[in-house]
Amino acid sequence: MRTGYRQGHCIADQTRREMVSRARTWILAMACAMGSLVFPATVVKAEHPTLTDTPFDQMKTLIGTWQGTRKAYDGEETITARYVLTAKDSAVMEKLFPGTPKEMLSIYTQDGHTLVMTHYCMLGNQPRMKTHGQAPSNTITLTYFDGTGMRSMDDIHMHELTITFMDENHMTHHWTLFDKGQKKVTHTFMFTRQ
Repeated sequence: MRTGYRQGHCIADQTRREMVSRARTWILAMACAMGSLVFPATVVKAEHPTLTDTPFDQMKTLIGTWQGTRKAYDGEETITARYVLTAKDSAVMEKLFPGTPKEMLSIYTQDGHTLVMTHYCMLGNQPRMKTHGQAPSNTITLTYFDGTGMRSMDDIHMHELTITFMDENHMTHHWTLFDKGQKKVTHTFMFTRQ
């Protein structure tokens, strides 16, 4: 009697283990099936470069050499822009007109979600600009907030820069110059990655 009870108990345990094992297998199979049905619907292959999280991340995509043109009074002027990462990848350094008397340097850094830039201008001053609020995902606009080498806002200085990312190989710069506290001119440069 006792032996029969043990055998019955063992058979019941074995049956329970088999049922649990089958249930686990079924759950795993269903999870895999659901994954194969749902997951592809949520993964979309990007046809264009994905948008980055911050303006600083966007600036990092520019690393390399760019060739551009600007409309000048006597025709078109060729411009080179070079971008490198520096300071343990915490800053992007931009050189415009490198190796020429017009050479200018700008340093872009991130402060929270704000992009801050110091522009070392051939005018002999150093305006600082930063982003404000949300902007279209393919555009960065930096606006003057202070600077050095200037007595006041009335001094001639670069006041705003808008960079528009056309695609991964083309961008446009719009540099706005202020004089006597008013907009004087906007210079537009169109660049292609080299």
